[in-house]
Amino acid sequence: MAGRTGRIASRRAPGMTETLIIHFYRAEVARSTQWRDRLDTTSNWAITATVAVISFSFTSRDAPHFTLLVGAGAVFMFLWIEARRYRYYDIWARRVALVEHGYLLPLSRREPVSIDFYAALAAEFSKPQLRISGLESLAFRLRRTYSFIFAGLLGAWVLKLDVDPVPAVTVVETLERARIGVIPAAVLWTVWLAMVLGFLWLMILGARLRLPPTELRAPTRPGRPPLADVFRGLPSERGLP
Repeated sequence: MAGRTGRIASRRAPGMTETLIIHFYRAEVARSTQWRDRLDTTSNWAITATVAVISFSFTSRDAPHFTLLVGAGAVFMFLWIEARRYRYYDIWARRVALVEHGYLLPLSRREPVSIDFYAALAAEFSKPQLRISGLESLAFRLRRTYSFIFAGLLGAWVLKLDVDPVPAVTVVETLERARIGVIPAAVLWTVWLAMVLGFLWLMILGARLRLPPTELRAPTRPGRPPLADVFRGLPSERGLP
């Protein structure tokens, strides 16, 4: 009896049933949600560290200014960690999008599921891989979240040099206050300028790159209608009372 059942089961056509796809979809949603929470956790760390460093620096006039640069280095470490996590989050988010667009969308339209969906799913299972480079991930996360954090930290450092311990009279005095022990001020300003230029380059790179399909896009604002269309919509003089 068992052998007969095995022979009958072996003749069944292979394929993914609806129940299997539903369980797979739920699992991938859970994975993507877990990695999304990890991204939010890293961002919260960066914001908390930024608020703590700025509060400590401006609490006392004698507080050292280089703590803001140390905070910027810590925030960059958080950015690096989040960029790495974002690459793995993209894997599970792509699978969720694949099921939604390739399976659920045709069913909601009462259309047959294309065989390309199963082929793409098989390719994803056979050769899973990271589809976003580390540089692209850095650019995406910097442009989306960390640009404001770095702008606040580096701007607070310049403000700290200008107002503490007493307001500076000239720009040269502000520049000279960046000195830390035996490290001349020129070295610190060079590091600051390199950080600003590097972040600007990453933001420009992120603006030029195509966003991953897992990212939601803001609706585009419609352009202004031509002036002729505006006047064409006005009532004619004959229709006026």
